[in-house]
Amino acid sequence: MAQQPWYSLVPAALALALSPSGMGGALAQAAEGRGRADTAADAAAVVASPRPEPSQGPPSDPPVIQRLRARGIAARPGGIVGRHLKLWLLDLPDQRPTLVMTSAEGHLIRGRIYDAEGLLLIDMDAARQPVVRDPARRRQEGFPFLTDPPAAEAAAISTRPAQVSAGASRAVWDQLDQATTIEEGRAGAPLVYIFFDPYCAYCHQQWTLLRRQVAGGHLRVRWVAVAVLSGSQAHLGSVLGLLRDPSAATLAGWMQNRQVAPDDSATAKTALGRNLALFQALAVPSVPALLYKDPTGRLVTKVGVTPL
Repeated sequence: MAQQPWYSLVPAALALALSPSGMGGALAQAAEGRGRADTAADAAAVVASPRPEPSQGPPSDPPVIQRLRARGIAARPGGIVGRHLKLWLLDLPDQRPTLVMTSAEGHLIRGRIYDAEGLLLIDMDAARQPVVRDPARRRQEGFPFLTDPPAAEAAAISTRPAQVSAGASRAVWDQLDQATTIEEGRAGAPLVYIFFDPYCAYCHQQWTLLRRQVAGGHLRVRWVAVAVLSGSQAHLGSVLGLLRDPSAATLAGWMQNRQVAPDDSATAKTALGRNLALFQALAVPSVPALLYKDPTGRLVTKVGVTPL
């Protein structure tokens, strides 16, 4: 019996690319079905172009493919899907040959859509609906063989223990009733205040880390939103939106889907000013910054992602 040609699997993969489950699974199945590619001829033969190239000469490869090759990654053409999508077989370090597509706009598609710089634009695998990432996470979750090292600001967020004076911590603790906080968890459970920047990747990790304790009623958290990173300062409306409606549901919408109704009200700006003043008085180097009392009643201040 003749083996089913690989290109017959492509329409199904393309259909899945537009479905909630994304394209990654379909491409993986296609790659598994055909086995490991050994030669460039094998990759080129499996998909036949539905129309000839113009006679004025072959077009240049997309910039994203050229950048991959410049970084030492072999990228072998695999033909054309439909009118504008091109298939490529990549030989990535320590991975099996990987199928990707490039669009007419020059985007790289691999279950996710990346721009020519390797930054993540749309994640079709992350949720029931495609997720469009914020600028900071586009770089953080980008295609690692294309993206450059993160900006110094993101790398400067410390996870080391902070040297904070007991006097500063006590003074801030005594004034935290002036902060606008987002509270979640069971009343009466051990309480922790967490200063966070909505555009801080480590703050998102801290929120995720505490889900089980909060849901189980073992921890009560009051989140204190501040704007100390350039991402928040450039998108201040999102931070103010969290303060306009400081509820656990609003916070979850931001942490999970980066969705919040932006705001520009004087009330929210005043709340942000108070929160920032308290954060500055605490004199910690970065966020997230946690304040809580241990079982003996001693006030504890920690900086960085912290299990509780």
